Amino acid sequence: MTWGAQYMCYTCKKCGKKYKYAIDLIGDFGADFGKCPVCGADGELTYEGPVSPETSEYEEVE
Repeated sequence: MTWGAQYMCYTCKKCGKKYKYAIDLIGDFGADFGKCPVCGADGELTYEGPVSPETSEYEEVE
C-alpha cells in the first residue's frame, strides 16, 4: 500500500518542459491530461508512481 499522491510525469516532445499531473485529476483534465501546460503538445510519459526524488524536477500542473 502506498501513501500520498500518485503522479504521472511527462517531458514535452515539442518544447522539452518537464511537468507532472496528479493521477486523481484525470477526470478534471479529461482529454487534456498529459498535455504540456506551455505549448499544448502531447508529453512523453517518463515516470509513474508516488512522490520520489525523481518527481522533484517536474512542475506540477494544477
